Amino acid sequence: MNKYQPSNIDVSWQKDPKHMGFIIEHLDLMLEDCEKIPDMARVAAYRYERIQEQIVRNDCAGALLLSPMNVRYATETFYAPITNMHSPTRSVFVPNSGSATLYDLATPGLDSLPDFIGELRDAPVTAYFIAGDSYADQSRRWAKEVADLVRSHGSGCKRIAIDISEPEFVMALYSEGLEIVNAERIVERAAAIKSDDEILCIAASVFVAERGLTKIREHLQAGITEQALWAHLPYENAINGGGWFEYSILTSGERTNPWGRECSDKVIKAGELVSVDTGMIGAFGYGADISRTFHCKPSIPSPEQKRLYQTAVENLGFNIELICAGMSFREFSEKSWKVPEEFWLRRYNSVAHGVGMGNEWPHIPFAAHWNDQDKREGIFEENMVMAIESCIGCEDGNECVKLEEMVVVTKGKCQLLSTFPFEDDLLT
Repeated sequence: MNKYQPSNIDVSWQKDPKHMGFIIEHLDLMLEDCEKIPDMARVAAYRYERIQEQIVRNDCAGALLLSPMNVRYATETFYAPITNMHSPTRSVFVPNSGSATLYDLATPGLDSLPDFIGELRDAPVTAYFIAGDSYADQSRRWAKEVADLVRSHGSGCKRIAIDISEPEFVMALYSEGLEIVNAERIVERAAAIKSDDEILCIAASVFVAERGLTKIREHLQAGITEQALWAHLPYENAINGGGWFEYSILTSGERTNPWGRECSDKVIKAGELVSVDTGMIGAFGYGADISRTFHCKPSIPSPEQKRLYQTAVENLGFNIELICAGMSFREFSEKSWKVPEEFWLRRYNSVAHGVGMGNEWPHIPFAAHWNDQDKREGIFEENMVMAIESCIGCEDGNECVKLEEMVVVTKGKCQLLSTFPFEDDLLT
């Protein structure tokens, strides 16, 4: 098999004014105290309106949300999100119109909550960790409360959307005569279109992530472990008011192939490639999902390392130039950069995906993965935020290169949110 040779490694698109409008307009703000950037009250009001629109569109009386990310999206309230992922103690009932009801163990005062939260109730927790063997009784009691809320808001509609829930609670809701649908579709569709304030929140997270990447690049040297190098990223996130990490992916040398393993105590050697995916939830609860690959000096990159890197850059640039509002997901997938056969088995799992409070819908598969029964179709719309992916490596090769950029979808050329420079020694 002939080895693929990249023909277009021009990276001028990364500084092209057509792609830089958002960064140019807001850079001065981003360089200031990030706390001054977004109007979070306006963000919260926009998101609440978006989620109620989707509740109505899905013919529901309301949505009961327990996932901490969904609760934050709907209410801009958050507490111990990691704990709440496995033992929910805060939830919210969002009706199809009017004010929300917040359930919480910590019982914050209503004066500290958004205006659209009309009532605060103690949370009848159904997680076994807290409820013990009373979890079934708690589930039945809470289901009656929720059914009352549905009856008061539903105008006869008994259809409710819920997300993560204990099976006993779901069965108790059915026993109350409610029809249940999945709330994830409602939240994902609502979250797909960002307000300008939300995009500023995301840009602030990206800005901090790129500070972390700068520290990683500065401290990369032979003898440091993957874990010690990755630690610079969460440090930067923490001191800038950030949240958690979806994963700790930073690998070197042979551990980059296949891509996706988390950092270890492996010692990085001179001459190895080091790939990192930020995968972080930054300030304001929004994600920064960008990837870069570095070369550990003082060795000179090998021709094969350069070939892989330059191919990944070509892949990324091609797809960034392609995406725009009005294009269907399938059209984008079919017209996207064609992965050469030698790299196919090490490709990433998507061409692109949405980003907001983490990785979000849509997830755009490769053209080979579409079929006539596929229900993943949709249209790119203005103010969607997307991560454009590239992972290049050979099944029998030593290393993989991972690159990823974040963009805002617009009518014309998409706008870059990530601008961290590529590596000159791997491009030349």
